[in-house]
Amino acid sequence: MAHLYLADQKKTRELSIQQITHKKKTPNKQSVRDKKAEQSWGDTMGGILRIIKWIDRYKIYRLGKFRSMSALNAWGHLLGKLVFGSSSKIQRRVKVSLRALYPNASPKAIHTMFNTHVKYMGMLLMDIIFRLPFLCDYPPGEQVKELNYINFERLEKVLEKGKGAIVLILHLGEHFHNPLGVFIHPKKYNMSVVASIKNLPMYEFNNRPHFDNLYIYASTKFAKISKILQKNLTNNHALVMYHDYSSKTQLKVPFIAGKLPFLINTPQSYIRLHRLTGAEILPLITVPEGVFGKSKLFFLDNTSIKKVSEKYWNAPSEEFHGRMSTEINRIMYPWVRKYAPWWEELMRLAGMRSKDELKIPANITLEEFLTTIKGKMQSVISGSWEPDRQDEQILQKIENAFQSAFEKIKSPKSIFRPHKSVIRLSLMTGMEELQKMAKIVQQECRKKGELELESIFAKLSEEFKALTP
Repeated sequence: MAHLYLADQKKTRELSIQQITHKKKTPNKQSVRDKKAEQSWGDTMGGILRIIKWIDRYKIYRLGKFRSMSALNAWGHLLGKLVFGSSSKIQRRVKVSLRALYPNASPKAIHTMFNTHVKYMGMLLMDIIFRLPFLCDYPPGEQVKELNYINFERLEKVLEKGKGAIVLILHLGEHFHNPLGVFIHPKKYNMSVVASIKNLPMYEFNNRPHFDNLYIYASTKFAKISKILQKNLTNNHALVMYHDYSSKTQLKVPFIAGKLPFLINTPQSYIRLHRLTGAEILPLITVPEGVFGKSKLFFLDNTSIKKVSEKYWNAPSEEFHGRMSTEINRIMYPWVRKYAPWWEELMRLAGMRSKDELKIPANITLEEFLTTIKGKMQSVISGSWEPDRQDEQILQKIENAFQSAFEKIKSPKSIFRPHKSVIRLSLMTGMEELQKMAKIVQQECRKKGELELESIFAKLSEEFKALTP
């Protein structure tokens, strides 16, 4: 059986699962509306996972053996349209993400890709319920006919060095074929995988006696499992982690530098593990082959990632992480753009992964408004990394402009606005965010009759423009 390591205390895990399955109210201060807006498909699968558990327990999934892949996919199309395609909110969010990926696409093309995406989501559910268990049922050492392994010699060469391999994957196609394909490979690699608490039932349903080379680590905090993952890498494990799953607190770097340079939160844990252990980072892409349900798994060339690592190995931590994250994004995210309708995280691209906004409370004074904007500008710089950005100069110009503004403000206690407002900063580069905020302050100061302040922030906007790489 697979080895399952639960880092949190039982009570912590139970509370987490109760919150995920909506059996317990969370003390989170966010509104229900905010929390729903941030949910991905996986966050809403609590009920579905319970159904899958029942189907697995009574072996009902065997019914899928008597249905062709095309038939199951057709049912998936219908399921996707009914469950996902009928929601105007889902349609709006997915289309915003598609527009970010394809800024020049016509409305018709965007709508066609949306329809493809909802069909894909239905097919994915059908595959998880009826076909995935059959792949787990294959005897150990046998080649799984649904999986086509390509460039796995690259993994072999990395493991020959004895430092382990950090295998990065994406939520593309039938993405459960990513980790599954590695540990059920005929060569039976020792594999570690990080699992979220809410996805543990998926591993439990499909566990088999011969999965003794699979090590699953689940925790509410990565810090609780980092030491044991580091140890496993030194024992030459393949550590498989999703690259396109991140939190809002993680470093923001360009999505695809030079092509789609808007900032996106990017995981940093495996870059730290790479620096601690020397284990190579090796991207693995999985996409449907011919028909959904069959996949080809192919390792990408990681030469450029190794070169960046070697060049900046002794650089400060922020630069090393920024350089590595940007290069990994440049290598992996073009595949997301190529197969966007088959990307499970599509709705979250604009909804969470690249989301940024500044909420302005009601009835704050003009002075408080300026303080809020200054803090946000500084946090944009401190929380992101972009190549060739002149952070020290930018921060100094922000400091100078606001110091001058506070000295020259005529009515610091005048109310900025009596109602709440939001400055939306998603899907932008760092410099675009700064310029937008500077222009908003400039406009508001003009409305309040603060003409000297208007001039200060007009100048700041131009300085930001001049410093844009």
